[in-house]
Amino acid sequence: EESRYIFGVSGAASVYRRRMVEDISMDGQFYDESYFAYKEDVDVAWRAQLLGWKSYYLAEAKALHERGWKYEGRRSRKQIPLFLRRHSYQNRIFTIIKNEPAGWKMFLSIPRLIGLEFVQVGYILLLEQGLLRCWATILRRMPELLRQRSALWRRIAERKGKT
Repeated sequence: EESRYIFGVSGAASVYRRRMVEDISMDGQFYDESYFAYKEDVDVAWRAQLLGWKSYYLAEAKALHERGWKYEGRRSRKQIPLFLRRHSYQNRIFTIIKNEPAGWKMFLSIPRLIGLEFVQVGYILLLEQGLLRCWATILRRMPELLRQRSALWRRIAERKGKT
């Protein structure tokens, strides 16, 4: 209910400065086209923050975005096409790999991340085995994700004058 700076804005109702779009684009892409759907706005928000941009929530702005997961009479995740659930899951992993800062904070968060992922994989093994195929995509894309991560962190270091 109050306007303030936030981590990032939802891609469903966002306004970006052209200068920011041009500045944070990687390989000529603002939204990583490999994401197809889900979490691409989180990737953009994280990259923007890392490169020094800020996001602002304006409480007076109004928008309506009906998410298919919660509408149209759907009661459970199983009613969402597996294709979409896969993208949501794998894009979360992509985003972490590409953007999580390295260093002692990351080192300290590894046990929590491993614990959360262990719980998530346990859930998948029990209830959504179809999501396991995401790991083949994640592993196949790992060299590209690490290249993107390297490029982003080189840009951050250049901005800080550390190169």
